[in-house]
Amino acid sequence: MGNLWVILLISIITITHLPVEGKVMAQCDVVRELMRAKISRSFISNWICLMQSESGLDTRVVKGPKTASSYSYGIFQINSVKWCTRGRAGGLCNARCEDFANDDIQDDITCAKKIYNRDGFKAWDGWMKNCKNKPLPNIGNCRRRRMTL
Repeated sequence: MGNLWVILLISIITITHLPVEGKVMAQCDVVRELMRAKISRSFISNWICLMQSESGLDTRVVKGPKTASSYSYGIFQINSVKWCTRGRAGGLCNARCEDFANDDIQDDITCAKKIYNRDGFKAWDGWMKNCKNKPLPNIGNCRRRRMTL
C-alpha cells in the first residue's frame, strides 16, 4: 500500500510539472495581449478573426510541410519560408520558428506586425477567405483591465 502512494505522488508531481508549451486562448485574453502590444483597438477584430481563421486561437499549432518544405507556426501561422528559421533565429522577423508555438504570443505579435506592415492582412489566406468584407468578431464584451503599478 505504501508503494502505491509513492507511485501516485511521483505521478502527480511529474504531471503537474510538465512544461506547458501552448494553449487555446480565450478571445478576451487575446484582445488584452494585442492591446498590450499597442495594436489599435479599431483593428483588433481583424486580428482576432485572422487568428481564429489561421489557428483557432491555438498557440501550439504547427502545419506543414507546405510549399518549399515550409512550416507555419503558432497562433498567426507564421511561415518559415520568409519570416523565421527552423532551429535558430533568422528570417525577416529574426526569430526561431519554434518560439511561435508556445503560449507567449508577444513575440508572435511582433512578427505579425512586421508581416502586416509589409503586406497587410492579405498576407494571410485565412483572413482573405474568412474575414475580408465579412462580419468580424465582437470584442465589446472584453473589458479593459485597469493597470496597477
